Amino acid sequence: MKAKKADKPKDLIKLGSPRWDDTFRMIKGFDAERVNGAKVMVVGAGALGNEVLKNLALLNVGNILIVDFDTIEYSNLSRSILYRESDSKKSKKKCEVAAERVREINPNVKVQAINGDIMLDVGLGVFRRMDAVIGCLDNRLARLFINRNCFKLGKPWVDGAIENLAGQMNVYRPGINCYECQLTNIEWSIIQYRLGCPDVAQRNATQGRIPTTPIAASIIGAMQSAEALKIIFDNQKYSLAGHQLDFDVMLSFFSISTIDYVSKPDCISHASMPDIKASPMSSGSTVAETLAWLAEHLNEPEPEIYLHYDVVLSITSVLSEKTHDILLPKPHFSEAIKQRYQASEEDELRISGTGTINKKFPHQDEPLSKLGVPPLHILTIGTAKGISFVELNGDENFLHFQ
Repeated sequence: MKAKKADKPKDLIKLGSPRWDDTFRMIKGFDAERVNGAKVMVVGAGALGNEVLKNLALLNVGNILIVDFDTIEYSNLSRSILYRESDSKKSKKKCEVAAERVREINPNVKVQAINGDIMLDVGLGVFRRMDAVIGCLDNRLARLFINRNCFKLGKPWVDGAIENLAGQMNVYRPGINCYECQLTNIEWSIIQYRLGCPDVAQRNATQGRIPTTPIAASIIGAMQSAEALKIIFDNQKYSLAGHQLDFDVMLSFFSISTIDYVSKPDCISHASMPDIKASPMSSGSTVAETLAWLAEHLNEPEPEIYLHYDVVLSITSVLSEKTHDILLPKPHFSEAIKQRYQASEEDELRISGTGTINKKFPHQDEPLSKLGVPPLHILTIGTAKGISFVELNGDENFLHFQ
């Protein structure tokens, strides 16, 4: 007689393949699908950025964009969980290595790295497509640009700062608080100095190396990640927007205080971008092609593209009185380029340029990218009827998380 097959214990019955976020799905109010579909930009891949990226990967955030232009140094290793000694020996790019390590932590996560300057190399259309933006920076100028770009599109963003064993975090949301409005006169003087620096690295440099610790980075990075989740969940009720978190480990100090916010009427960050128009143009389109499309579709015979910086068109040496025609976004005007046109170290240079691009612009056949316009940017267009905003949707494939 054939023996009767014993019933399989219930706890051994396979209920389905395990998922990375099975534990998170047990948390009340945790929307795992929304997290997995979210797009989050992390600006800065240093000590703080490492902690935020690690947290986002473990939380199973589906799409992560990393922006940084720096290389890995040996001194970074004591505070950066994603980097190795071999990375520093080869001077690898922080954003690229961080993207690789995030994929190793969680293969379900898709990542894209932009090796560039947040002030010039990331289009407004990229900001527009993000569900959350997290700043992990060590300088005020980059924070100012993130604030302006996010606020133009009505998006909140999370800012963190660390020093020694202490840290600070703020969430900036339009209508509640504003990074630019709260800047002091001293902070503005530092920003103005950085704006005058001719090189990208100098503009983004701090005034001196700031000592930080993995303890400070882990605490602030965790809080930034938590606030980013609230933004993804649209949980404004418990958001820390309008408050400031401060802590100091050595003093056993931890506080969340309300910040008195005074909205300045002339604050540039308050300028919004309503009614953004789509276009087939891209950063690879020429000036002439772009102006022609704008003229036709905005019903404006002489449209003008307004940049937030000047494009250098000529450089004149005071000593030699020689003038050289060039085409270069002024923020990319480096010390090395300056020396190339100087007759001597004492020589002064006269720089001529424009921040307005119209049919009189001398380089009509050059692509917008040569003028410093990044992919997926939103152009500010001047017409007789006022200002219009046009997105370069020809760059739609620029974002390719993988």
